[in-house]
Amino acid sequence: MIQSKIIFLEQELNKDPLKNGDILESVRSLNKLLNQIDFNAEFVPVENIKRLHNLFESLKEEALTKQEKAVIKKLSKF
Repeated sequence: MIQSKIIFLEQELNKDPLKNGDILESVRSLNKLLNQIDFNAEFVPVENIKRLHNLFESLKEEALTKQEKAVIKKLSKF
């Protein structure tokens, strides 16, 4: 489900990549992190922003950027 949301968001942002460059880069970064997850074995807490934020930060092994945090917030409300 989150994979569909992030793909849809990326497609929307690709309509105007010059305007959406930074956020588009963040969406792609988060999408790469999602590819590390085994969705058959792991539960992804889409509705819980804090847990989703912690999951991505754990996968990235460093703090998330402001744009990545904004994308996570947008994904949880999608």
